[in-house]
Amino acid sequence: MSSSSEVGDRVPIENVRCGDPIYDADGGCQHYKVLESRPLAGGGVVLELECLHDNKCQVIEKTFSAGYTVARSTRRFL
Repeated sequence: MSSSSEVGDRVPIENVRCGDPIYDADGGCQHYKVLESRPLAGGGVVLELECLHDNKCQVIEKTFSAGYTVARSTRRFL
């Protein structure tokens, strides 16, 4: 579990931009770096995200509904 010092202000997913470090407190408590953001027709966003899992870098794609919020993370990736 992450300490509160690693998590910043919550922002709507639509305001997240490439390069932003984010923390998904409501969806598994994972830290990510946003690689790409694509809006969906009808609302929502598809993000290509970089994360560390078992000390290995992984790139995943995740869909978020409109209005979903994430926190800005203070963690930095390589």
